[in-house]
Amino acid sequence: MPADLVLINGKIATVNNRDDFAQALAVKGNRFLAVGTNEEVQGQVGRDTEVIDAGGRTVIPGIVDSHNHILSAGVLLEGVMLFGVGDFEGLREAVAGRVSEKQPGEWVLGGGWIESQFTEYRLPTRHDLDPVSPKNPVVLDRLFGMSLANTRALELAGIDRNTPDPPRGSIDRDPKTGEATGILRNGAQALVKRLAVPPGPAQDQVSRARHLIERACAEYLRWGITSVIDPGVPPVAMRAYQELREYGRLALRVQAMPAWYGLYGTAEDAGLDQRATALGVHTGFGDDWLRLGALKMAIDGGLGSRTALMHRPFLDGRKSTIPLRLDVERLDQYFRTGLASGWSIGIHCCGDLAQDLACESFDRVIGGLAGGPVPVRNNIIHGYLPTPRALELMASRGIAVSVQPGFIYVEGDIYFDVVDEETLHRFKPLKTYMAHGITVAANSDMTSAHYNPFLGMYAAATRKTAQGRGLGTDECVDRPALVRLFTRNGAWLSGDEDDKGSIEPGKLADLAVLSGDLFTIPDEEILDLTVMLTVIGGRVVHRQGF
Repeated sequence: MPADLVLINGKIATVNNRDDFAQALAVKGNRFLAVGTNEEVQGQVGRDTEVIDAGGRTVIPGIVDSHNHILSAGVLLEGVMLFGVGDFEGLREAVAGRVSEKQPGEWVLGGGWIESQFTEYRLPTRHDLDPVSPKNPVVLDRLFGMSLANTRALELAGIDRNTPDPPRGSIDRDPKTGEATGILRNGAQALVKRLAVPPGPAQDQVSRARHLIERACAEYLRWGITSVIDPGVPPVAMRAYQELREYGRLALRVQAMPAWYGLYGTAEDAGLDQRATALGVHTGFGDDWLRLGALKMAIDGGLGSRTALMHRPFLDGRKSTIPLRLDVERLDQYFRTGLASGWSIGIHCCGDLAQDLACESFDRVIGGLAGGPVPVRNNIIHGYLPTPRALELMASRGIAVSVQPGFIYVEGDIYFDVVDEETLHRFKPLKTYMAHGITVAANSDMTSAHYNPFLGMYAAATRKTAQGRGLGTDECVDRPALVRLFTRNGAWLSGDEDDKGSIEPGKLADLAVLSGDLFTIPDEEILDLTVMLTVIGGRVVHRQGF
């Protein structure tokens, strides 16, 4: 039977076990039929075969963004996207643009900022937003654990100098006047968020979620992203994903990690165990388009916000001594419940102490379940600063790490103000993880960094911050490893390595054709790469220049 699609004259990185390159490939239905030279594949061309000449361009497997908050990305794409904005004037211009599209009183949402990206190099305040948004409440999320609200938003939320800090959160105040500055941390973010996105009828919430998911997926296909692992999916989004799958409108492959303990700043929730066990399904349930992933948990906060759970104090003497997200004394119980029910577990650990606690708990629980249904895709999410003990336990128990190299570029500059340089140069040690035999899956963590996969690849290859400072440059990875981290290893993390993540006969026909040669261009040109063609399941879903 002739192929439906043939691509010739390419530099095809197969990402197979030998990291071979090929020249051509053929697709039949939704899977690769043949991979080889032009001559070897030519025999698959029939009268109705679409033949695409890659013109020598680099072809890689479809990118697996193995940690990406799709619903939140949709909110940013429809709101104020602040990645790359260089100063407060640019911030105001971006907000003013969205305000001009709204009616007075309508909320304006957005995010993607961190103070180190601005030339002012300080936290913005409500006074920086008010001139362009006097009648519209505005809330802009920082990359992690913080939001900026303008004066109108604070007024609607009833936040003034007398408002007490909420549980597990705080309201920044002017040291002279005591008035709120507009910066709301952790639990305090909900004071405005619950007004900006008020609860409504369940189906209205699901419809809105469907729209935002479709918005984000359409954008991702332009960047060669064909699969996403979405961490911490709440029931509304899970329903939206299922409806999109049923309607044939889910544009890329999604593995949804159900939200479990620690995600919403509360240590107790009696319903979470039942959410994981009552239906009798577990990790892996679903199909090639929509599948259940690991349970998503979280212990601590982040490094830039000084809420990571660390063994040693931060540079300013502060020490994060309380887990913000869950009761670590019950961590063994949580792990045992999930693992014994057939779920893999992915747990957010930024600080070295948090990672040690999680790894020790995994070790105890997995050891106690010997011979039982222990999944093989457990992973540490973020894994900023693994200790030798954590590396030892991860290697011995087959625990992977889900890392975000893009954090080095996007927010790495602020880390120099938080921890000493000796510690900092051990940040996200990709080569060290790999040297210990630990599977490393690299991803964006949109909305904590931009979804552009080449930003993350650049950071993994160079270890450079946005201001050009080197951050542990002995941990730079070479180009073949770089591609593997964003493709095959992500497929392994989702349990789909037999079906995707490489270009081999029999696997799902997901691929991206790049504008330049990722394997030979200078490091700085990685940031300029774009995707000219995206194919998912043998179908061209993005075409630019072909």
